[in-house]
Amino acid sequence: MTNLGKHVLLGGVALAAMAMGAAADDLSNLKSELALLQARVSDLETQPQAVSAPGYSLLSIRDGQGHSESLVPRRAADRVRADQGFTLSVLPAADAAPAAEVSVSGEIRAALYYTDWEDGDNLDVTTRGRIVVTGKTDTAVGEVGGYLRLQASGGGNLTDYAEDVGINYAYGWWKFAPNWEFMAGNNDSTSALQVGWDWNGASGPTSSFGMSNPYSEQMRLTYSDGTVSAAISLEDPDDITDAEGETIDKSDMPSLQAYLMYTNKPFTGQIVGYYQSDDHGADDWAFGGGATLDIAEGILITAGAVLGEGTSSFYNNLSPLTADEDFWAGSIGLLAQLTEQTRLELGAGIEDYDIAGQALGLGGGLYWDPVSQLTLGAGAAYVDYKDAVTEDHVIGNDDSLEIFFATWLRFP
Repeated sequence: MTNLGKHVLLGGVALAAMAMGAAADDLSNLKSELALLQARVSDLETQPQAVSAPGYSLLSIRDGQGHSESLVPRRAADRVRADQGFTLSVLPAADAAPAAEVSVSGEIRAALYYTDWEDGDNLDVTTRGRIVVTGKTDTAVGEVGGYLRLQASGGGNLTDYAEDVGINYAYGWWKFAPNWEFMAGNNDSTSALQVGWDWNGASGPTSSFGMSNPYSEQMRLTYSDGTVSAAISLEDPDDITDAEGETIDKSDMPSLQAYLMYTNKPFTGQIVGYYQSDDHGADDWAFGGGATLDIAEGILITAGAVLGEGTSSFYNNLSPLTADEDFWAGSIGLLAQLTEQTRLELGAGIEDYDIAGQALGLGGGLYWDPVSQLTLGAGAAYVDYKDAVTEDHVIGNDDSLEIFFATWLRFP
């Protein structure tokens, strides 16, 4: 073998030896890394594990409201904003299991509140606290859901703050078919006009005016295809105060209430009807209607009126004093979104009863929403009572002036 061959052979042996040594080192490193990984896995297995709710594969919490598709309308001042609160959602562990969610939100309203009433003027602070819980679950027979609102309020020259919390709204719904829903519980009366000042404005803590929307126990059937909606309900009957001062129902039968609405921007129109048998006089009835019109970008006018006999289902500042008293009421509002964060509400309304007299009101407010969790507002309301009478006393020709500066703090 030549010297060159010897050198090539020796070089190959040396390279092979080096490769074997490197391979041995890599194998050693790999074994060490596998040992560390196994130790880490063993450590993780000994730690407490997160457990999902039984029957569900995933539980999540997100900001904002859920995706409820309830057809029940809500007064503008009572609506929960889409980005308010938080929603707890659960996803099914199996295709047959229902998906469910619960949304929780809260609001504190406090107002520096001036009143000039028959017993003199007063400056005080009034407060209202609310917690709203909405939940729904998808089932084999449609969506089933519920709404609860807990509220405590008071202050000002009318009452002290009430520490007791009441559930002033509580109802559930069942969407048993596309566009159809059954609702049962305590909610705004079905014949409440969803047009006019009280429904679309009246955000401040001052007195409203015109027809209002008292809530009552009810069972309601609602249809809506997005343009045409209608509802019919059986509701708790009106009550009346007898000669001994006892409060009793006017009838042993529930009232029948209904509405028909057409919505196609920029126009919304609604008619409502009410009927109640009355064991203390002629049967009660009411009929009303109105419309909302977007007259420009961010500006709308809303107006409505109702006339009837006997029922107090639309009372605001005044209500019937006899079983068969005739009345009519109406209101108009101008709502303007001045900027992305600033809105203006102006309104006027009248309530006119044969015996209870008349209340003519006007007012409004300016509101600033720098963020969804905070609103600042200021405004006033004036109500002129013309020969008005209530069950407690004669108001005469007195009037009232209310001025407020308020904050709305929403959480979480």
